Amino acid sequence: MKRGGVTNRAGDRDATGVAMMTVAVTPVVGVTRGARRERDDGHACRRREVSIGALVAAFAPWMASESSARANEARVFVPFDGKSAAAVAFDVPETWVRAIDRPFDARAPPNGATIAMVGDFKSVDTVSVRVERAPAGARDARDANALAEALTANERAAVEALESFGVIGGVENGRSGTMAFELDRDASARVDAETGRTYYEFGYTTEVCRARIEEGAGGAKICVGPKGDLLESIKRRSRVVVTFVGDGDAMVVLKASAVSSRFDSVREIMDRAVDSFVVRV
Repeated sequence: MKRGGVTNRAGDRDATGVAMMTVAVTPVVGVTRGARRERDDGHACRRREVSIGALVAAFAPWMASESSARANEARVFVPFDGKSAAAVAFDVPETWVRAIDRPFDARAPPNGATIAMVGDFKSVDTVSVRVERAPAGARDARDANALAEALTANERAAVEALESFGVIGGVENGRSGTMAFELDRDASARVDAETGRTYYEFGYTTEVCRARIEEGAGGAKICVGPKGDLLESIKRRSRVVVTFVGDGDAMVVLKASAVSSRFDSVREIMDRAVDSFVVRV
């Protein structure tokens, strides 16, 4: 993005890269004898001021369009090009980096395997792809909502048991546990017109503890650090898309996830990854 200093030409850009427009305001000065006398006595001449509020209101639509254009310019999507790209396809921002990059293998180990993880690890916005064994009865689920229930049973069980499990990509030590879990009720299915493959999409919100989960006063769950200190839990929202491979005993799962407080600002990224996800095996 080009940046330049402020000049006096309309349309030039300031140090932040935002286009600036110079507005000349001509002061209206009285020419009476009294005004001359005030000037002669060293008093400043009174000038008619232009309302700052009026200027802001006039330029707000123009500035908003400039800001939107810069945001769209910054958010350029590219196809994932890692080692498993021949088997799985999805789009991510070109500025994101790969943290995990492995070849695709449909033979899922008992605990599954992450074959790709890309993201912005400063804000921990991530997209991951895993190959997992399909839980019993998942393939026979009557609809997308029933499948989502079956595939998130472990998370709900962990909440009840105060169990710590799993890994958060890009987080030191990687240990995490689910303190709360809420499944969205808008699961859906889409069928690829070319291959006939069905993709199931759903979303959920979790409250994650990066240490040990305990039961506090009144039965409330608390996150306790290694020294007994209370730690802040993290709420994350996720969008997930799943499809079955092989004989239906394995699944390929893409999860797009961000901290709940910033999810709406990166919703376009999450939706793009999910909607563009294709499995080619």
